[in-house]
Amino acid sequence: MRAYLRFELRRLARDPRLALFTVLGPVVTYLIFSGLTSGGDRLEGVDAAAALMVGLAGYGAVAGVLSVGSLVAQERAVGWLHQLRVTPLPPWRAVGAKALVCTLSGVPSVLAVGVTGWLQHHIELGAGRWLALLLLMWVGTVPFALLGLAIGYGVAPHLAQPVNFLAFLGLSVLGGLLVPVTYFPTALRQLAHALPTYRYAELGWRSVAGLAPTPSGLGLLTAWTVVFAAVAAWAYRRATARR
Repeated sequence: MRAYLRFELRRLARDPRLALFTVLGPVVTYLIFSGLTSGGDRLEGVDAAAALMVGLAGYGAVAGVLSVGSLVAQERAVGWLHQLRVTPLPPWRAVGAKALVCTLSGVPSVLAVGVTGWLQHHIELGAGRWLALLLLMWVGTVPFALLGLAIGYGVAPHLAQPVNFLAFLGLSVLGGLLVPVTYFPTALRQLAHALPTYRYAELGWRSVAGLAPTPSGLGLLTAWTVVFAAVAAWAYRRATARR
């Protein structure tokens, strides 16, 4: 298990494409859109600049974990999963180790956008809140890592990338990571509150405000995590059972 985890971590560290999706894109977007906010504006119960910081940090983090997860489709194409299947590594451990590595790909976005918000808008939260923000937004990527794995294991390799992109775009836009749900029509706002992306960003917004996560938000995130974990495990067994 530890050897496999070290192997996956080395692969992640050697992938320069992650910086483009999880760091550069969210930081540039934040620099552009946060400059349009006025002092005193508030979104999701916090200062608008801080709310956008959390949303775009989450946007980059979700992009990272989904993209890493869907890369397993390439591994399927070259037969790597069949080699894993014949090792003593149980399926749940293989999926769990891969999911853990996927979540780590979301950390650079949170760090980069957080530092940008601190430098550009002087967002000061105190060491405890910054640490809570980082930890919650790291742990909160678990359901998206599992979703990425479910796509990578369950969708044909040539379709994995477009399916991953559509899932990412839909969840990001409808979940309020790019456009605050305050501006949504009522029906779309209610839909956003049921999506994992909104509840993920809510962890960050409440952390910035110095508040604990809501029970309803944690419950929904947990439910999505269980669903995606079950689908990812099923897809893994199905993919590795093929000959």
